[in-house]
Amino acid sequence: MLRNKTISLIIPCKNEEKILPETLKNVPSYVDEIIVVDNGSTDNSARVASEAGAIVVKEPRKLNGIGYGYAHIKGIESSAGDYIFAMDADDTYPSYQIKEIVEYMEDSAVEVVSCNRLPLKDSEVISKIRRLGIHILNIEIALLYGFQIKDTLTGMWGMRRSALPKLNLRMGDWNLSPEVKVAAITNKDIVFAEYHIDHFAREKEPSKQQIWKTGLSHFMYILKRRFTEDSHAGGFVYKFIDTKWEVPVVKGHKVKFAI
Repeated sequence: MLRNKTISLIIPCKNEEKILPETLKNVPSYVDEIIVVDNGSTDNSARVASEAGAIVVKEPRKLNGIGYGYAHIKGIESSAGDYIFAMDADDTYPSYQIKEIVEYMEDSAVEVVSCNRLPLKDSEVISKIRRLGIHILNIEIALLYGFQIKDTLTGMWGMRRSALPKLNLRMGDWNLSPEVKVAAITNKDIVFAEYHIDHFAREKEPSKQQIWKTGLSHFMYILKRRFTEDSHAGGFVYKFIDTKWEVPVVKGHKVKFAI
C-alpha cells in the first residue's frame, strides 16, 4: 500500500518458469497483490508463480495464436487495487519504480501512465530493429493523432482504477500494448502522461514475438483505429466494408476527427 492506496500488479505469462522467480522476487513489498496470468503455459510457470506468493489465474483465449492482451484483461478483471500496474514477466521492467510513479500520480491529475523506456541508459537492451519499429509507430501516432508519444510499445504502464472503464480495452493479442496508449490519448476524460523508467536486457527466455509480423500488425491496428472508431466519417464508411463491425461506445471517447 502507498499513500493509503492499494496496488495491484498484473504479469501476463506463457512459459516463463526460468525467469519468473527473479521477476517476482524483485517486486517491492508495498505491492498488495501480484496477479500472474497464465496464458497456456506448458512448463511449470503457474506452479513457480504460486510458490512465490503470486495469485495465479488462467486465461486460455488467444487471437491469431497470441493471448497477451487477453491475459492483461483477465488480470485487470481479477484485480482489486486502487492502482493497477502491468509489466512483462521477463524481468526487464523496474517494478521498484512503481512507488515513485504512484507518488507522481497522486501529486497530479494523471490517471494513466505509460512507462517510457527511451532514451535507453544502455542501448544494447533493445535491438536497433526494435527501436526503429518503436520510432515508426511513434511517428504514425504523431501524424494520425497529433500526439508526440515517446514509447508506443512499452510493456509497463499504470492506471487509477477509475480510468479503467474509460479505456474499453479489447485487443486480445500484442495490440493491447498500443491500444492502452491510444485509448488514453483519445479520451477527453483521461489525463495521460509518460514517465521515464529503467529498462534491462531480456535473459533466460527467448522473445515470443515475430518482430516484423508483430510490428506490421501494430502499424495496421493504429491506422485502422484512427479511421474507424476515432473518426466520424471513417467509421460510417467502414461499416459498409465490414457489416459486423461496431463502433465501440465509450464514455468520454472523443471521436473528434471528421475523417
